[in-house]
Amino acid sequence: MTKTITLKETRATYSLSLDETQLGQEPIIIEREGQPLAAIIPIEKYQEFVAWQESDERCQQLSALQKERDAFHQLRGQLLKTHLGQFVAILNGQVVDSDVDNCELAWRVYNKFGYVPIYIQRVEEKPTVYDIPSPEVVS
Repeated sequence: MTKTITLKETRATYSLSLDETQLGQEPIIIEREGQPLAAIIPIEKYQEFVAWQESDERCQQLSALQKERDAFHQLRGQLLKTHLGQFVAILNGQVVDSDVDNCELAWRVYNKFGYVPIYIQRVEEKPTVYDIPSPEVVS
Protein backbone atom coordinates (compact mmCIF):
# COMPACT_ATOMS: atom_id res chain seq x y z
CA MET A 1 0.00 0.00 0.00
CA THR A 2 1.24 3.48 -0.84
CA LYS A 3 1.04 6.33 1.65
CA THR A 4 0.82 9.98 0.55
CA ILE A 5 2.32 12.88 2.50
CA THR A 6 1.58 16.51 1.67
CA LEU A 7 4.31 19.13 2.00
CA LYS A 8 3.40 22.28 3.88
CA GLU A 9 5.33 25.44 3.18
CA THR A 10 6.85 27.22 6.14
CA ARG A 11 8.79 30.16 4.77
CA ALA A 12 11.56 29.00 2.44
CA THR A 13 11.79 25.44 3.78
CA TYR A 14 9.39 22.55 3.94
CA SER A 15 8.35 20.57 6.94
CA LEU A 16 7.77 16.89 6.57
CA SER A 17 6.58 14.55 9.26
CA LEU A 18 7.41 10.89 8.71
CA ASP A 19 6.63 7.83 10.75
CA GLU A 20 10.04 6.13 10.81
CA THR A 21 8.43 2.71 11.17
CA GLN A 22 6.98 3.11 7.66
CA LEU A 23 10.30 4.06 6.06
CA GLY A 24 11.61 1.15 4.07
CA GLN A 25 8.39 -0.81 4.26
CA GLU A 26 6.20 0.77 1.61
CA PRO A 27 6.46 3.55 -0.97
CA ILE A 28 5.65 7.03 0.31
CA ILE A 29 4.50 9.64 -2.21
CA ILE A 30 5.29 13.27 -1.40
CA GLU A 31 2.85 15.84 -2.77
CA ARG A 32 2.63 19.63 -2.91
CA GLU A 33 -0.73 21.21 -3.69
CA GLY A 34 -2.14 17.84 -4.74
CA GLN A 35 0.66 17.13 -7.27
CA PRO A 36 3.10 14.25 -6.73
CA LEU A 37 6.71 15.48 -6.43
CA ALA A 38 8.75 12.51 -5.29
CA ALA A 39 8.64 9.05 -3.83
CA ILE A 40 10.46 7.47 -0.93
CA ILE A 41 11.00 3.78 -1.62
CA PRO A 42 12.71 0.97 0.28
CA ILE A 43 16.46 0.95 -0.35
CA GLU A 44 16.29 -2.58 -1.79
CA LYS A 45 13.90 -1.37 -4.51
CA TYR A 46 16.16 1.58 -5.27
CA GLN A 47 19.19 -0.69 -5.55
CA GLU A 48 17.26 -3.03 -7.88
CA PHE A 49 16.29 -0.05 -10.05
CA VAL A 50 19.87 1.23 -10.26
CA ALA A 51 21.14 -2.26 -11.14
CA TRP A 52 18.46 -2.61 -13.83
CA GLN A 53 19.21 0.84 -15.21
CA GLU A 54 22.91 0.06 -15.50
CA SER A 55 22.52 -3.49 -16.74
CA ASP A 56 23.88 -4.65 -20.06
CA GLU A 57 20.74 -6.72 -20.53
CA ARG A 58 18.60 -3.59 -20.71
CA CYS A 59 20.91 -2.06 -23.32
CA GLN A 60 20.88 -5.29 -25.32
CA GLN A 61 17.08 -5.41 -25.21
CA LEU A 62 16.82 -1.83 -26.45
CA SER A 63 19.28 -2.57 -29.23
CA ALA A 64 17.36 -5.70 -30.23
CA LEU A 65 14.08 -3.77 -30.23
CA GLN A 66 15.63 -1.10 -32.47
CA LYS A 67 16.67 -3.81 -34.94
CA GLU A 68 13.09 -5.12 -35.05
CA ARG A 69 11.80 -1.57 -35.58
CA ASP A 70 14.25 -1.09 -38.44
CA ALA A 71 13.05 -4.37 -39.96
CA PHE A 72 9.45 -3.13 -39.77
CA HIS A 73 10.39 -0.02 -41.75
CA GLN A 74 12.23 -2.11 -44.34
CA LEU A 75 9.19 -4.39 -44.73
CA ARG A 76 6.68 -1.51 -44.69
CA GLY A 77 6.09 -1.39 -48.47
CA GLN A 78 5.24 -5.08 -48.55
CA LEU A 79 3.20 -4.87 -45.34
CA LEU A 80 1.03 -2.07 -46.79
CA LYS A 81 -0.11 -4.57 -49.44
CA THR A 82 -0.60 -7.56 -47.14
CA HIS A 83 -1.42 -6.24 -43.64
CA LEU A 84 -2.93 -2.76 -44.06
CA GLY A 85 -4.86 -1.76 -40.93
CA GLN A 86 -3.50 -4.66 -38.88
CA PHE A 87 -0.91 -4.80 -36.15
CA VAL A 88 2.14 -6.91 -36.97
CA ALA A 89 4.66 -8.50 -34.62
CA ILE A 90 8.26 -8.44 -35.84
CA LEU A 91 10.80 -10.87 -34.41
CA ASN A 92 14.20 -11.66 -35.92
CA GLY A 93 13.41 -9.32 -38.81
CA GLN A 94 10.26 -11.20 -39.84
CA VAL A 95 6.52 -10.93 -39.32
CA VAL A 96 5.65 -13.69 -36.85
CA ASP A 97 1.95 -12.84 -36.35
CA SER A 98 -0.68 -10.18 -37.02
CA ASP A 99 -4.07 -9.13 -35.68
CA VAL A 100 -6.45 -6.16 -35.68
CA ASP A 101 -6.22 -6.12 -31.85
CA ASN A 102 -2.75 -5.25 -30.56
CA CYS A 103 -3.47 -6.64 -27.07
CA GLU A 104 -4.49 -10.03 -28.43
CA LEU A 105 -1.46 -10.01 -30.69
CA ALA A 106 0.92 -9.17 -27.85
CA TRP A 107 -0.62 -11.86 -25.64
CA ARG A 108 -0.20 -14.49 -28.36
CA VAL A 109 3.36 -13.66 -29.38
CA TYR A 110 4.69 -13.35 -25.83
CA ASN A 111 3.06 -16.67 -24.92
CA LYS A 112 4.61 -18.29 -27.99
CA PHE A 113 8.10 -16.73 -27.95
CA GLY A 114 8.55 -15.66 -24.32
CA TYR A 115 9.33 -12.21 -23.04
CA VAL A 116 11.85 -11.13 -25.67
CA PRO A 117 12.05 -7.87 -27.63
CA ILE A 118 9.21 -8.08 -30.18
CA TYR A 119 8.25 -4.98 -32.14
CA ILE A 120 4.49 -4.50 -32.60
CA GLN A 121 3.23 -1.75 -34.90
CA ARG A 122 0.07 -0.99 -36.83
CA VAL A 123 0.53 -0.95 -40.60
CA GLU A 124 -0.87 2.36 -41.88
CA GLU A 125 -0.50 4.46 -45.01
CA LYS A 126 0.19 7.51 -42.89
CA PRO A 127 1.50 6.81 -39.36
CA THR A 128 -0.59 8.10 -36.47
CA VAL A 129 1.02 11.07 -34.72
CA TYR A 130 0.09 11.77 -31.12
CA ASP A 131 0.41 15.33 -29.83
CA ILE A 132 1.06 15.16 -26.10
CA PRO A 133 1.25 18.58 -24.50
CA SER A 134 3.97 19.19 -21.94
CA PRO A 135 2.87 20.14 -18.43
CA GLU A 136 3.44 23.76 -17.55
CA VAL A 137 5.77 24.67 -14.75
CA VAL A 138 4.30 27.31 -12.49
CA SER A 139 6.64 29.21 -10.18
